[in-house]
Amino acid sequence: MSEKRPAFHTILIKGKRGNLFSVLYSAGGEKPSPTVLLLHGIPGNEQNEDLAQHLRRIGFNVLTFHYSGCFGSSGDYSLKNNLQDAETVLDFILNDKEFGFDKTKIFAVGHSLGSFVCGQILAKRKEIKAGVFITPCNIGRLFEIEKESPNLYQKTVDFLEETRLWLVGVKENQFLTEVENHKKDYPLESLAPKIAKKPIFVIEGLLDEATPPKFHSKPFISALKSQNTENLRVKSFETDHFLSDKRLELLEEVGDFLKKI
Repeated sequence: MSEKRPAFHTILIKGKRGNLFSVLYSAGGEKPSPTVLLLHGIPGNEQNEDLAQHLRRIGFNVLTFHYSGCFGSSGDYSLKNNLQDAETVLDFILNDKEFGFDKTKIFAVGHSLGSFVCGQILAKRKEIKAGVFITPCNIGRLFEIEKESPNLYQKTVDFLEETRLWLVGVKENQFLTEVENHKKDYPLESLAPKIAKKPIFVIEGLLDEATPPKFHSKPFISALKSQNTENLRVKSFETDHFLSDKRLELLEEVGDFLKKI
């Protein structure tokens, strides 16, 4: 039975490596609510809490969490572990009997590297009905970016190395090794055949210097269009990676997209 009033819950979800620190923005109401799995980027300083609050206001439960080895969650951080953690949290939603999740209406929203996680779980799990990709980091095509823009590649590699200061258990060049070992299945465009039938919303920042659309979102969008354009929505804002001066527009766009579904 869901709560009648909106509420805020901190939850320790048991994962493969221990606890995942999680927060649920509960919509309340008499009936189970549609639920958004909100996935932050790397290392996770921008958690899009304004988006979580907005989605709750319009009737969604929003569950967000920190990946293993990140901001207090147990274990070591890795791309592989990110994907496992997202499935662990999804399974928590599906098995829960306390918080009023509508288990037939679960959506994933990812920002930056969270979009990588969003794409993978959208492809693997039928329970996720739609996905929103906010200034996606297409880390799986990192070595393609190296050929297309060596400067951007080096900037990205340097940033990934800097994140080791924030994360637990990350070895030198670990992310490069992970991407090298998953060249075929980590690029977002490789997922297009599996996810094109689901509603997808890609949001770009035209001033994004961290994940410029030309190298990150555009190949993904092209792959989706080659499969099916009926379920795809794309919105480009004249803004940066964090949509710093377009936050209200972001909230409205994402909320409207999910409500229509």
